[in-house]
Amino acid sequence: MDAKAHDLNFVLGQRQQWVVPVYQRHYEWETDADKQIPKLWDDLRDKAVERLEEDRTPLPHYFGAIIYAEPSKQAFGVVPLRFLVDGQQRITTFQIVLAAIREAARKLDIKHLIEVANTYLFNDENKGMKDAEKERFKLWPSAYDRDLFQKIATEEYAEVVASFTPRYFHGTGRVKKGGTPKLLLAYHHLHTEIASFVADRVEVGDDAEAVLGALLEGFLAGFQIVIIQLDENDDAQEIFASLNGLGKPLAPFDLIRNSVFHRARKLGEDDEKLFDGRWKLFEEPFWSDEVRQGRLKRARADHLIAHTVVAETARDANIGKIATEYQHYARDRAFPTVAEELDVLISHAKNYRLLEEAKEGSNVGRISNVLKTWDLSTFHPFVLWVLSYVPDESELRKILELLESYLVRRELCGLTTKNYNKVTTSFIRAAKSTPDAFNAFSKHMASMTGDISRMPTDAQVKEAVLRRKAYALIPTPRLRFILQNVEYDLRDKFDEVTVSTSNLTIEHLMPRKWAEHWPLSDGSNASHESSFEAMIAGVPMDDAMKALVETRAQAVDTIGNLTLITGSLNPSLGNAGWVKKREKLSGSLLALNRMVAKVEDWTEKSIEARAGAIGDVIVTRWDAPTIDE
Repeated sequence: MDAKAHDLNFVLGQRQQWVVPVYQRHYEWETDADKQIPKLWDDLRDKAVERLEEDRTPLPHYFGAIIYAEPSKQAFGVVPLRFLVDGQQRITTFQIVLAAIREAARKLDIKHLIEVANTYLFNDENKGMKDAEKERFKLWPSAYDRDLFQKIATEEYAEVVASFTPRYFHGTGRVKKGGTPKLLLAYHHLHTEIASFVADRVEVGDDAEAVLGALLEGFLAGFQIVIIQLDENDDAQEIFASLNGLGKPLAPFDLIRNSVFHRARKLGEDDEKLFDGRWKLFEEPFWSDEVRQGRLKRARADHLIAHTVVAETARDANIGKIATEYQHYARDRAFPTVAEELDVLISHAKNYRLLEEAKEGSNVGRISNVLKTWDLSTFHPFVLWVLSYVPDESELRKILELLESYLVRRELCGLTTKNYNKVTTSFIRAAKSTPDAFNAFSKHMASMTGDISRMPTDAQVKEAVLRRKAYALIPTPRLRFILQNVEYDLRDKFDEVTVSTSNLTIEHLMPRKWAEHWPLSDGSNASHESSFEAMIAGVPMDDAMKALVETRAQAVDTIGNLTLITGSLNPSLGNAGWVKKREKLSGSLLALNRMVAKVEDWTEKSIEARAGAIGDVIVTRWDAPTIDE
């Protein structure tokens, strides 16, 4: 390893091409006030001012380091390649600075400064080049940034803006922040700052050409950078993985990309072909978007990697150390090629995206909606495994339906979700244990005992529907989902195509505030909805009335007393008595409401009878495990 400090005139002026390996992350430097580009501009402006104001002695400004390696046995005549191990953000930004200074010179028609800037952006073409179109660039970015960089390097600023209007620029030329590539934002920022600086200095008496010349000289002569060249004994990948530099820290997916392509090169695989043919799909914005799953908000790529590791190993994974977890998984699997390793990851990526985007009418869309409603990404690895390794559509559907039944039944019975990460891995191990994944999964589920993992029986579910305070204890989205599906099963063939439940809210048939309009079962009227409220108010309540009041209080929040109502109808029902409420419900198109509108008087016995009917529907729709012989 050899390290020396040089000015940018030396670093950028040679006949060479800086190559950004495919494993490196995209251009990441940002333009917000406290970020890298404004800080760079402050340093650049100061170097120019030192040269414009002769009483100030120019001092070198050290701007970090870059690390590179040269391939052995480069052919004579071709442009020497220098592979950047660390420092691609700096080298790319230096090129953008030169392009921005050149564009200011173009606007002012200062031809010799245009040519000077170009000598640091391009290599002179000659017959020794094997690929002149490629070798003429002094920087060869990674595939993701390459087209944009070459556009900036070869076209005038106005042409760049025009080609990205209205996608990234408004018609006025003002840049759009949201979604605009950081490389383009950096170029626009530097171009704007340079134009403003030149205009300000001209206003106080400086010559425009002298100002631009001071900027260029201050940049090329005033900026110093440490150049570290690795020799053949240095491990470039290990050095890269240990460096965060002065810029944005490496994300887990950056480290995984680095590891993947390092191993590919060791195995002699074409990393450019691997990137274009497989890895490129992970560079889409979809994977870098941060989404919340459970308590964690992370890039989708991080969630994908975590789910993939769990799906493939049937072991729990620490998402906080997911890069290390993935590297251990890849090492233990010992894939013959990185291409085969990526094929597994791509399969899960396609299914992960399907889970996020599928419509509810499909098998995948159905389970996706359930997992979103329950906020349970814990089961994503199991679902991804099923989607990747169960080819039979009928078997796949049965597995996903059984998983849904498991979640709904446990919710109705109030069983814990705290152990679901362990349950998930046990599901994967069971399903992959034999070719008959559904039967193995079903047997495993039937064998689970204890409240942390068991599947409730029909009797336990019916008892929970009858007695448990669903409205108070089941989150509203999940309770609405259950009632909606009960509604679907109660409908006949004439209802299904005409009635939607997407805009409905949950309503109590007997209201929570029932004392004023709803006599007790013995015909008496209670002053309050609970004996505790009556005691606080100082209103006496005998033991017989207390028993009736507490029985009613228990029944009011059970599923037997809940229904679905349109949002506009809900306020008008409120705490009304049964005569008025029944009249409203009799005009409803929902089967859930038609069944109650037939009841003459709505009492605790009516609630119990309806709970029994709904319980029958629930245990049929969300069936318990059955084992094929």
